[in-house]
Amino acid sequence: MTAAVTHFHHLILLEPLGLLYGASGRLLSPAALTGRASEHFPPDSPAMAGLLNSVLDPKVGRSAEGFSLLNTAGPFWLDPEQGLMLPAPFTLLQEQENDGPRVSRRRLVWTEGNGGHIPDGWQPADQQEPPRKAPSGGWVALSDWVKVGKEEEITIHDNPWRAVSHLHPRLKDDERVSAGKGALFLEYGIALKPGVCLAYLSSHSVPDGVYRFGGEGHLVQLRSEEIPPQLKHLLKQPLTAPFALITPGLWGGPRLSQREPIITRQGSGVFPWHRNGQPPGILTEKARPWRHRLGAGRADAAATNGIAKKRRLSRGRWAVPAGTCYQVAGDSLPPWSHWMEDWFPKEGFSFKHLGTALALPLTLPETFPP
Repeated sequence: MTAAVTHFHHLILLEPLGLLYGASGRLLSPAALTGRASEHFPPDSPAMAGLLNSVLDPKVGRSAEGFSLLNTAGPFWLDPEQGLMLPAPFTLLQEQENDGPRVSRRRLVWTEGNGGHIPDGWQPADQQEPPRKAPSGGWVALSDWVKVGKEEEITIHDNPWRAVSHLHPRLKDDERVSAGKGALFLEYGIALKPGVCLAYLSSHSVPDGVYRFGGEGHLVQLRSEEIPPQLKHLLKQPLTAPFALITPGLWGGPRLSQREPIITRQGSGVFPWHRNGQPPGILTEKARPWRHRLGAGRADAAATNGIAKKRRLSRGRWAVPAGTCYQVAGDSLPPWSHWMEDWFPKEGFSFKHLGTALALPLTLPETFPP
């Protein structure tokens, strides 16, 4: 089977008009029932796909055939001065002195074991002891991505938003007024720093303007730009190991989530990244929930003469977080756009259309443009 090619042509920027919603359909757990355990921000790419799908021509978005033409990926964010920000790979050993910004001067690299007392694994490139309880996460500027495979200093940027709890009225479906008695509920809204925009990649654009985004009537000012040339070049590079995910990675079949691709249509499943009898080396952190609403239940459609008002919550899955790094044996993998759709889960469509596991190389050729 030939690989389907996915192309991103637009950078969709969202500037909030007030607060945004700070939670999304999380998997049920004791921790998620109290406090801010259910906080989830920024919204994943299905939220952007839903916005585009509601505006685009029916031939593009509002049908099963048209949805296969729509591709989104994210989330990222844009700083008005330093440009597009991408999730920091977990190979960056971070440190912070006093109240200054986080930086990374050291790197983790994949080290082959000797078959005896030294196993394969991720070790500091300078062969010194890794720091204890080092910070992780954060973001790196797109302009600094050329440094992630080198032992050069990189600034790690913190999240440019903060949670703000407030009482929020549940609104009527057809009016921006309270739904009535008992409509107030406590919401964790998210306030972004002035000038910061959420950013998503998309195959299609929509007219600039004000749109509802993230539920509960929150509004954003949307504008579309061309994808930065440096990111275009990165997305075309073959993935020489190691490489990093810049969006959450969803792998596995309908019942079990995995940390790497699996082709479930072949009997008990085939792992395409197992080469020469070796599984991939994975550097990751705790998996995170992934859920979205898409489609409509039969009962909903029947009750409204085929026009469904309620959306069905997707099957809960676990995703490896953005920043996860892989070391795959053998030849380089092709760019993400050429990955087989069979590698991705399907719920009527391939999750590749939602930009999951979008990957960039950590080591770039010397001729790579700055």
